[in-house]
Amino acid sequence: MIYQPSENNNVERLSFVEDHVFFDSFMVDGSEKDILGLEQLPRIVDAAGLCICLEGESEIVIEAQNYRMRKGDMCVIFPNDILYVNKKSSDFKGYTIACTPEFLESANIPSRTPLYLYIKDHPFISLNRQEQKDLLKMCDFLKKHDSREGHPCREEISRHLASAIIYEVIGIYEKGEPIRQQPYSLKNNLYFELMQLIAQNYRKHRNVEFYAGELCITPRYLSAICKDVTGMTATDCINRHVIVNARILLITTEMTILQISEEMNFPNPSFFTQFFKKHMNMTPKEYRNLNKA
Repeated sequence: MIYQPSENNNVERLSFVEDHVFFDSFMVDGSEKDILGLEQLPRIVDAAGLCICLEGESEIVIEAQNYRMRKGDMCVIFPNDILYVNKKSSDFKGYTIACTPEFLESANIPSRTPLYLYIKDHPFISLNRQEQKDLLKMCDFLKKHDSREGHPCREEISRHLASAIIYEVIGIYEKGEPIRQQPYSLKNNLYFELMQLIAQNYRKHRNVEFYAGELCITPRYLSAICKDVTGMTATDCINRHVIVNARILLITTEMTILQISEEMNFPNPSFFTQFFKKHMNMTPKEYRNLNKA
């Protein structure tokens, strides 16, 4: 998995280097480091895939629609969906499988059928025990065969097995009833709008007054909303976003501290190092060395 900074200052994208199916984060849990949780920030996902909740629950936003995911529920992600995980329980466990848009196209699945559009508009559905068992068995079968790197027909086999999984999901939708979106309160709506604004502007704007102005509310009310929804102040939410993106750049790129400092619009590397150490209790260099060891 690689992190691709936005060139036009929009919401960041999650891109993947593999050219077909990836399994590096096959199992996800309640930590903030897994693929589904990814630091609770809005991301555009350059992949198609699904996640089945095995334990716990999570609140997930896709395309500004809020859903509550519980044990036995399945979420379907399409390329270029904006994914935001509002919260997850500490006991959350999920099973994920995903593929690049290029691989999805090569699977030759009709992509403009009414059912396709219906699934995109209703990305969550509950599975019964048999549906979950059958789907997990098919995903494990694909994982097993796709790992045979020396097989001359590996890609073709993976493509056809992935096609079978896609049709299995289509069949589940044809029989089942999708999960309806959860209504947002005004505070939740404002908080999600704040997260999108931060993702778009955190490199240039790190003060509460700017975001309050964009939302047409007072800085005090904005901090009260953040405190109520997350337990953090608005300043904490902004700084958390900055730190998370700095961590991603330190771990997933070869950019120097100077380059990262400039990318994130800090006055100089010394200021960036002080900011990072204040929030992480270690310097950027120490953090990089620790996580790349």
